[in-house]
Amino acid sequence: MKNKFAKQLGLLGIIGLIIKVLGAIYRIPLAYIMPENAVTYYSIAYPWYTFLIVISTTALPAVIAKLTAEYGATEDLRGQTLVFDISRKLMQVFGISTLLILSLCAGLISNISGYPESLYSFFVLAIASYFVASNAAYRGFFQGTQKLEVFGLSQLFEQLGRVVLGLILVWGLTKISASDSILAAAGTSGAAFGALMSWIYISAKYRKIRIDNPHKAVLREQKPLIKKILKMVFPIALGASIMPLLTIIDATMIIWRLRQTGFADQAGVMYTFITFYSVPIINLAQVIFTALQVSLLPMITRAFTQKSENFREKVYLGILTSLLLGLPMGLGIAGFSEEILLFLYPNKVEAIAGAAPVLGILGLGVAFLSLYQASTGILQGINHYKKPVRNLFVGAVVKVITAYILLGIPSLNIKGAAISTLLAYAVAATLNVLVVLKHVEVPKSFFKKAALTLMANAVMIISAKAVFAVVHSHLGDRLSLLVGIFVAVVVYGGLLFVTKVVTKEDLTAMDNK
Repeated sequence: MKNKFAKQLGLLGIIGLIIKVLGAIYRIPLAYIMPENAVTYYSIAYPWYTFLIVISTTALPAVIAKLTAEYGATEDLRGQTLVFDISRKLMQVFGISTLLILSLCAGLISNISGYPESLYSFFVLAIASYFVASNAAYRGFFQGTQKLEVFGLSQLFEQLGRVVLGLILVWGLTKISASDSILAAAGTSGAAFGALMSWIYISAKYRKIRIDNPHKAVLREQKPLIKKILKMVFPIALGASIMPLLTIIDATMIIWRLRQTGFADQAGVMYTFITFYSVPIINLAQVIFTALQVSLLPMITRAFTQKSENFREKVYLGILTSLLLGLPMGLGIAGFSEEILLFLYPNKVEAIAGAAPVLGILGLGVAFLSLYQASTGILQGINHYKKPVRNLFVGAVVKVITAYILLGIPSLNIKGAAISTLLAYAVAATLNVLVVLKHVEVPKSFFKKAALTLMANAVMIISAKAVFAVVHSHLGDRLSLLVGIFVAVVVYGGLLFVTKVVTKEDLTAMDNK
């Protein structure tokens, strides 16, 4: 594969899927090895850690990537180095701050939560937060210079360290009958081991290519740049915090509202239709869209800064790519929701009867989620980084209001929560695309290609469902699903080739500087 954009997108997607699989592998033996009390202590500390590292994992890498790409567009290598130096020092300050917050507040939070035994888990995660912050500047630099293989591999090393070293430590401590609080801390140690391994790898990569800067960056002398970085960081961090916050709201509101509606005994089980059965599948699809957003940000930034003649094509090819990926995934999940769940959980037939409609609705939201993430990368690249945050907030408000209303309709019950999520993604994605349309002129070929993409997806899902229906009585559930998926891939790929939705010239335009 000679095309750089397609190659990097594919690489990031594969790495992301491996990371998700490793994460699932980590939690299964961890839950098996650790006693229930230790799992509880582990679970108390983790949400605080994940909330505090939003800036380190999401916001700052995106900002550094954008600024690095801007300097790279003008061949200002010293400027790139200055951005990196300042960002690294800022993240050292931030890392020390998160370390101190988690360490000093560990006793207070663990006591208030009613589980003082989670204290040691907070201490371990405090150490992890420092190295996660240290990684942020490096990841932003490599994303901005479009060396995405380093960016992706640093994430893979982090997950490998988490899984391998974390499990080894937990297993070793169980052999000497360590207390539950110590075992919980060992479980969280995977985060620290992983962040450290990632930092060792990515900092070594940077040292090999770094540009010597005779004028070492001093924070107090770079106030304009610091102000610029912080001005961009906080809106992106706020946007990244909205969905985790909504997850917390969901956990409270859904069960409460279902009980109000008359499903007191079934409310908890219904909630698992979303959290246990559906969300992990949606998250697997989201890996690809995240990779697309990561790939688009530096590319669009560079083309926008250089005023490239291919700028418009890059923008709308990015949106088209999100449709090319999101629509078949979404329609596939929606069209085969019950079959997918039976494939994964053949002994949960009763639960799947309730979970399949929920997964089907959320599957339809996948296309909008893909469109939202791609358009977010584009808007960040053209200096409209606040707009995706505003649009996601509007979508979040729509979700909360519609969830409250729809959950109160007995015939909809838990499906109302899924519909509200679909509406949230649809609203946020539509608002994002409207902003793009306002600021970037649409190439004449875009609407034709978008229509052909919709047609190809319609033919794909109809063909796959028809073949599945024919072979199901002969091959059974699992094999028939695999045949259906194979037919979908062949039909979809063939139609894209015949209709020339994406041409060699398009791929060349995505790679051109």
